[in-house]
Formats: sequence, structure tokens, C-alpha cells
Amino acid sequence: MIQESSQSTEDLGTLDDQSPADELTVVPRSGARSVSGGTRFVVVEAACGDLVREALAGAVSPLWRATVVDLDSLHAVRPASMISKAAVVVLGGADSRLPSVETIAQLRSMHPQVGIYVIADRVADVARQLPALAAAGVDEVFCRDAAGEVDAFRETLAQRVGAPAPATELRHVWKWFRDVPERALVMHCVRNAFREDNWAIRTKVFGACRRTLQNRVAGIGLPSPGLLARWGRVLHAQELERRGVEPATVVAQLIGLPSASALHRARRRVRKALMERGGQSLVFVSLLK
Repeated sequence: MIQESSQSTEDLGTLDDQSPADELTVVPRSGARSVSGGTRFVVVEAACGDLVREALAGAVSPLWRATVVDLDSLHAVRPASMISKAAVVVLGGADSRLPSVETIAQLRSMHPQVGIYVIADRVADVARQLPALAAAGVDEVFCRDAAGEVDAFRETLAQRVGAPAPATELRHVWKWFRDVPERALVMHCVRNAFREDNWAIRTKVFGACRRTLQNRVAGIGLPSPGLLARWGRVLHAQELERRGVEPATVVAQLIGLPSASALHRARRRVRKALMERGGQSLVFVSLLK
């Protein structure tokens, strides 16, 4: 379980020397493109620090700030406040030390909007735990010994930090569906809608085929995972706009859409699809601007 203990903070990018020592405001390295929208926060275990530094060095994002912690210190006073503001928590210790399912579940219950990623040394270390980790609320697990997964982590983290999850809306969804058995799946679809929908990620994380996952949400009268993801993508756009990111072409770029026109079409189509479904789908419409 998560316990209080001491923690440390480290600079994982280029430290702005004008900042107070306790602020650790980090700026993108030379050559990185930057957009408006406020500072992005990352909480990371020390063993994953190098991967995070590499991933964010050229991220299309504004200032970002990283707090390095030990797994057992995630709820010391300062890290707890950092997690509530973080776009991402990256966990995975040295020597195949992985966070427990209970740790993930506790983090998720307190921070439903935060992206939680686990780094494992070997596929064998985590394969049997994947379904339980998914049910607890993990977003993805990346294995260092699997071809392409380190690069996939770098790409995912840069995209996630560039387009933070819609915190207010996700907290609403978390509460609304507290008694729904597929809450983890619903939340995963929405929270990971910062890029083009990818069924391969969803099936890998939940250990089930596309048809099975579709049947799981259809059986309780909810929209399909694909529609939930498209709805989540619109919410991510709303979050960026709320943070002051502009113009619409930049908002579209940060969530993987080709143009402002594509973003406008996505908004119209999602609203129309949910309205036509009616029933519980109207709950989702209520959170669209």
C-alpha cells in the first residue's frame, strides 16, 4: 500500500536558473516546439527517470516539471499534491520491482484523471498481472525487453503530456459509474483519447479481444469503446481550450487530428451519435460544450 515517507525531487530537463529551488520549473530543450497551456507535471519513480527525460526532451508542450519519488513515498505531503496536478505518473522500480495492484487501485481512486504507466524490465514479470492492473486503473504497461515498447513509451508520454486529460469531466464519470462493473474500461477509453484510437492498446491492456470488450459495455447499455474514445477526444480538446491553447489548428494537432476542420467535424459527429443513441448516452452529451 502507499505509505508516507520522505521524497526527493530531481530535474529531468533543462532547469530554468531563474526559478526558485523548490519550484523546479523545467523548459523544453533547445529545438523542442512549445505551445501555450500552462506547466505540465510528471511524477516518476527514479528508475524510470532517464526514459522520461528522453521522451520529453522534444515534446510538443509548454513548460514541464518532474518530481522523482520512491514508490513507498507517493503519498508524502508534497508528492500527493503533485499527483493531483500531474498529467502522468510513471512507475517501475529497479530489479523488476513493480507496483502492486493495490497501489494502482489506490492511486486511481484518488486521481481518476491521471495517466498511470508502468515500466517493467521483462514481459514475464508482468504478463499474468495485466488484467488485474487494467481493472485497477493502469493505462499501459511497457516492457523494456519487448521490441519497440521503449519507443512506444516515449511517444505515448510526449503525447500525453502535450494533451492532458480533462480532469473535471473524468471525475464526474468516475463518480457517475462507481457502481458499474466496467468503470475501468469506460475510464480507460476516455482518459486515453489524447490520440487516434488504438484497439491494439486496449486489447493488450485488458487481455480481451475487440468483440469481448464491445460486448462488455453494450451489455450494460453504454456506448461502444470506440464512441467513448471519440467522445473523450473531444473532451481533451475542450481541456486544451480551457487551458488557453489556441488556435484550433494547434488543439487539433495535439490530439492527433489533421486540421481545425477535422476537430469541428469530430465534435458534431460525436454529439450526433450520442444523441441518436439516447438513454445513458445522454449523460455523456451533458459534458460537451
